[in-house]
Amino acid sequence: MAKIKVRYRNDLNLIPMRNFEAKEMDLFFSICAKMKDKGTAKVRFDFEQLRELSAYKPTSLDRFSDSLESVYDKMMHLSYRTETEDEIERFALFTGFKISKKEQYVEISVNPDLEHLINRLTKEFTKFELEEFTEIRSSYAKTMYRLLKQFKSTGFYKVKIEEFRTILDIPESYKMGNIDQRVLKPIKDELAPYFDDLKIIKHKARKENKIAVIEFRFKEKKSNKKFVPLHNWLEESN
Repeated sequence: MAKIKVRYRNDLNLIPMRNFEAKEMDLFFSICAKMKDKGTAKVRFDFEQLRELSAYKPTSLDRFSDSLESVYDKMMHLSYRTETEDEIERFALFTGFKISKKEQYVEISVNPDLEHLINRLTKEFTKFELEEFTEIRSSYAKTMYRLLKQFKSTGFYKVKIEEFRTILDIPESYKMGNIDQRVLKPIKDELAPYFDDLKIIKHKARKENKIAVIEFRFKEKKSNKKFVPLHNWLEESN
């Protein structure tokens, strides 16, 4: 795959990608990468182009069409919210989506009210390599990869547990032990190839025996050499 860069406003990182599977995230951000600076015009992708960009393996036409339709259904539930003292507004990011199974293409258009999220980028934007993103297996690790890329200049990201649950779309039924094993451990293991000295520190609330904040400390990896640490993947702070 060519070295395709994905760029978008940081605001997009705060929109929970509810129910997106890992491969659907690959398709979504492949679309975002190719729609950059296209304004609100309809953009057409042939199936082969999207397969290559997203590293999509299954070759069945019907299966790929079903995957695209599933992505569209979930895209329509991606809601961008703004609030002022007087008003609350919510928008869908994309407004047009057409799949042609006969001619094997998909045609997409961006909501004019939100095209600034992937166009006209000047500052406060997230950038990463699409190929790296598609190599990550877990949807939780994919979301965390994007957030760490946003904060790569500081190597520090701290988030309240409630917000962390929302952004990563963690099931309400998950206790902290579930989050440790099913969310934080995959994040640590799968992001080791892309970030050096990645530490996940859990902070407890004062006078309470429960986690209130999760802190990530890291350095962006300069080398392409990949490794997975064998121990000390999680630290806890009182």
